[in-house]
Amino acid sequence: MAQEIEHYLMEQFENVLDGNDKSISKIPRYSQFQAIKTVLKEIFRSSSSLVDQPLRDKLYNLNNALTECQILSRKHGFYSPEELLTINRIRMELKQIKKELKTILGNSNRGSNRNIDEQVVSNVDSISSKDIEPFRWPTRSVDASKVYGFDDDVLSMEKLLVQQESRDRFKAIGVVGREGIGKTTLCQLVFNKPEVKNNFLPRIWVCMARDPDGHEGEDLKVAIVKRMLVYLGVGKETVKSIFDEKHGLEGLLCALYQQLVGKRYLIVLDDAKETDSWYGQLDSCLSRDKKWDDGFAFGFPKGHGGRVMATSRNEEVAKMMVGEKNIHHLLPLSDPDICWAIFEDTVEDSRVEDEDDRVEDDRALLNASNLDDLKLEIKLKCGGLPLAAKMMGQAMRTDRRINLSEFVFDLH
Repeated sequence: MAQEIEHYLMEQFENVLDGNDKSISKIPRYSQFQAIKTVLKEIFRSSSSLVDQPLRDKLYNLNNALTECQILSRKHGFYSPEELLTINRIRMELKQIKKELKTILGNSNRGSNRNIDEQVVSNVDSISSKDIEPFRWPTRSVDASKVYGFDDDVLSMEKLLVQQESRDRFKAIGVVGREGIGKTTLCQLVFNKPEVKNNFLPRIWVCMARDPDGHEGEDLKVAIVKRMLVYLGVGKETVKSIFDEKHGLEGLLCALYQQLVGKRYLIVLDDAKETDSWYGQLDSCLSRDKKWDDGFAFGFPKGHGGRVMATSRNEEVAKMMVGEKNIHHLLPLSDPDICWAIFEDTVEDSRVEDEDDRVEDDRALLNASNLDDLKLEIKLKCGGLPLAAKMMGQAMRTDRRINLSEFVFDLH
């Protein structure tokens, strides 16, 4: 009976993707669903026993996500900012599901002494690679020429980091704003500024997510400090031995301190969410009545000009970490020209060569007298969120039923 449930859920998933409804190819994240289907088929082919609760849960989640995308695709015109963020959430969920399914596939094949067909897995990766962003690793870069509306924020953050009067003092800064507003992008821009590079060494970028590197079930505090040590150049085996031989988290934080002491470091803690006070008051120093593992702050040496930037959607979390006076708020974009530039770049940069005629038609529309109205409409539709403006451009790019002329028509 258990195997029948999984077969039924798989059949449901396949029937929707491979059915007679040709419009299914227009749903958001279609190529991701197809890539996941390929992995699932290999799992079902390779496994003699499919009584696997995690697999069943993933099939339930996939069918739910597919239904959600079908509902979204029935809407005509552009998605609202909330719908665009929903699509982005689904994209990340599908990425994680695919990663976990490939782990199941590997375990299944090892258990039955069968070799994974490397070509199949490689093909699956190539199908979805352009649709899936990598997780936030320490040296992520951003093309500054494609970023709009952050000039003042970058200058403000750069001054906070390199100001001379506090050159030798530790400082922690929080960047706060809603999802899609550009917190990570802002920190990337600052992180890669020449003056910042010249003033800080080492510089590392740390994802604060619960499971970005596949160690599900490991204590998050331990996982984060391990990541930081690896990014600082400590070998994974050495990190493991520190954890095993020197009393766990206490040993890791002591090692982190030793790696940073005497250095003007810059560390970005991206996407902080945890409300545990252990992450709070990053400017605190280790005292006689405290132990190394009593607080995250004790791994950061003070007095040598070290800096920490933390991004968070939750203002209370950021305040807890860096203090109320050290918060930089990111607000939605108010200039229609900036929203339009993000939208236009996303559309134009991704046009394929066989669409030259359509590109020319679109460019003619961009020069039309109603361009100001169109810019304002884009700004209102995206709610001033850069990510939403970008996803609107992607929607126009990937859905050939939508073009600028139809959108202009909708305005009147």
